[in-house]
Amino acid sequence: MSVITIHALEPGVEKRIRARARQQHKSLNQTVKELLAERVGAKAQAPADHRADFAEFAGVWTHDEARAFKIATADLAKVNAEDWQ
Repeated sequence: MSVITIHALEPGVEKRIRARARQQHKSLNQTVKELLAERVGAKAQAPADHRADFAEFAGVWTHDEARAFKIATADLAKVNAEDWQ
């Protein structure tokens, strides 16, 4: 991505951009990028959400699955004192 510097921005314009950023709980940079994209007719790209990429590894267990896992791993919670001598 490239960098653009804007010189001599009118104070009123700056105030409105900063107010919009605060109102939308976004950074000033993100707000300016969205405003420019809207104005030139280019849809701003939403940040990539990679959580879905891991959904198969981080699902939610049913009650039965959680119980089966607890039963299957119960012996791992036991400490054999002889192993630590």
